[in-house]
Amino acid sequence: METQSDLNQILRQEMMWYAQIQGYKVSSHFLFNEAQSEYTVIVLSDADYPLERFARVMMMARLEDNHIIIEVDTTDKPLYEALMHAGIPREKIILAYAGEQVPTPTS
Repeated sequence: METQSDLNQILRQEMMWYAQIQGYKVSSHFLFNEAQSEYTVIVLSDADYPLERFARVMMMARLEDNHIIIEVDTTDKPLYEALMHAGIPREKIILAYAGEQVPTPTS
Protein backbone atom coordinates (compact mmCIF):
# COMPACT_ATOMS: atom_id res chain seq x y z
CA MET A 1 0.00 0.00 0.00
CA GLU A 2 1.29 3.45 -0.93
CA THR A 3 1.82 5.93 1.86
CA GLN A 4 1.20 9.65 1.43
CA SER A 5 4.97 10.06 1.23
CA ASP A 6 5.23 7.44 -1.56
CA LEU A 7 2.43 9.09 -3.53
CA ASN A 8 4.05 12.50 -3.04
CA GLN A 9 7.44 11.30 -4.27
CA ILE A 10 6.03 9.56 -7.36
CA LEU A 11 3.75 12.47 -8.26
CA ARG A 12 6.59 14.96 -7.92
CA GLN A 13 8.95 12.80 -10.02
CA GLU A 14 6.41 12.31 -12.82
CA MET A 15 5.42 15.97 -12.98
CA MET A 16 9.07 17.04 -13.05
CA TRP A 17 9.44 14.84 -16.15
CA TYR A 18 6.62 16.73 -17.89
CA ALA A 19 8.28 20.03 -16.99
CA GLN A 20 11.36 19.02 -19.00
CA ILE A 21 9.35 18.99 -22.23
CA GLN A 22 10.15 22.04 -24.33
CA GLY A 23 8.43 23.27 -27.46
CA TYR A 24 8.85 25.83 -30.19
CA LYS A 25 9.23 29.25 -28.55
CA VAL A 26 7.85 27.98 -25.22
CA SER A 27 9.33 26.60 -22.01
CA SER A 28 7.83 24.49 -19.23
CA HIS A 29 8.33 25.14 -15.54
CA PHE A 30 7.63 23.00 -12.47
CA LEU A 31 6.13 24.81 -9.46
CA PHE A 32 5.21 23.27 -6.15
CA ASN A 33 3.85 23.99 -2.72
CA GLU A 34 5.29 21.19 -0.64
CA ALA A 35 3.45 22.21 2.54
CA GLN A 36 0.11 21.67 0.79
CA SER A 37 1.27 18.90 -1.59
CA GLU A 38 0.30 20.88 -4.69
CA TYR A 39 2.22 20.58 -7.97
CA THR A 40 1.88 22.54 -11.20
CA VAL A 41 3.57 22.59 -14.59
CA ILE A 42 3.13 25.83 -16.50
CA VAL A 43 4.06 26.75 -20.05
CA LEU A 44 5.50 30.19 -20.81
CA SER A 45 6.00 31.63 -24.26
CA ASP A 46 9.32 33.17 -25.17
CA ALA A 47 9.53 36.95 -25.39
CA ASP A 48 9.75 36.72 -29.19
CA TYR A 49 6.79 34.35 -29.54
CA PRO A 50 5.10 35.20 -32.87
CA LEU A 51 1.71 35.77 -31.29
CA GLU A 52 0.88 37.31 -27.93
CA ARG A 53 2.94 36.30 -24.90
CA PHE A 54 1.22 33.80 -22.61
CA ALA A 55 1.46 31.66 -19.50
CA ARG A 56 -0.78 28.59 -19.19
CA VAL A 57 -1.28 25.79 -16.71
CA MET A 58 -0.39 22.56 -18.49
CA MET A 59 -0.89 20.28 -15.51
CA MET A 60 -1.93 20.63 -11.87
CA ALA A 61 -2.28 17.93 -9.23
CA ARG A 62 -2.41 17.65 -5.46
CA LEU A 63 -2.47 15.03 -2.75
CA GLU A 64 -5.38 14.80 -0.40
CA ASP A 65 -6.51 12.02 1.91
CA ASN A 66 -4.06 9.52 0.35
CA HIS A 67 -5.33 10.22 -3.19
CA ILE A 68 -3.76 12.03 -6.13
CA ILE A 69 -6.23 14.55 -7.48
CA ILE A 70 -5.46 15.78 -10.99
CA GLU A 71 -7.13 19.15 -11.45
CA VAL A 72 -5.73 20.03 -14.90
CA ASP A 73 -4.06 17.93 -17.59
CA THR A 74 -3.88 19.35 -21.10
CA THR A 75 -1.26 16.92 -22.43
CA ASP A 76 -1.61 14.19 -25.03
CA LYS A 77 0.24 11.82 -22.65
CA PRO A 78 -2.04 11.87 -19.59
CA LEU A 79 -0.47 12.11 -16.15
CA TYR A 80 -2.72 9.38 -14.75
CA GLU A 81 -1.23 6.89 -17.22
CA ALA A 82 2.31 7.84 -16.17
CA LEU A 83 1.31 7.46 -12.51
CA MET A 84 -0.21 4.03 -13.14
CA HIS A 85 2.92 2.99 -15.04
CA ALA A 86 4.92 4.09 -11.96
CA GLY A 87 2.82 1.75 -9.78
CA ILE A 88 -0.01 3.93 -8.46
CA PRO A 89 -3.33 2.04 -8.55
CA ARG A 90 -6.05 3.74 -10.61
CA GLU A 91 -8.34 3.89 -7.55
CA LYS A 92 -5.80 6.25 -5.90
CA ILE A 93 -6.06 8.71 -8.82
CA ILE A 94 -8.97 11.11 -9.24
CA LEU A 95 -9.44 12.95 -12.52
CA ALA A 96 -11.20 16.07 -11.23
CA TYR A 97 -10.82 17.70 -14.67
CA ALA A 98 -12.94 14.87 -16.09
CA GLY A 99 -15.65 15.22 -13.45
CA GLU A 100 -14.58 12.44 -11.08
CA GLN A 101 -15.63 13.24 -7.53
CA VAL A 102 -13.08 13.97 -4.84
CA PRO A 103 -13.82 11.80 -1.80
CA THR A 104 -14.77 13.55 1.41
CA PRO A 105 -11.85 13.64 3.86
CA THR A 106 -11.79 11.07 6.61
CA SER A 107 -11.51 12.28 10.17
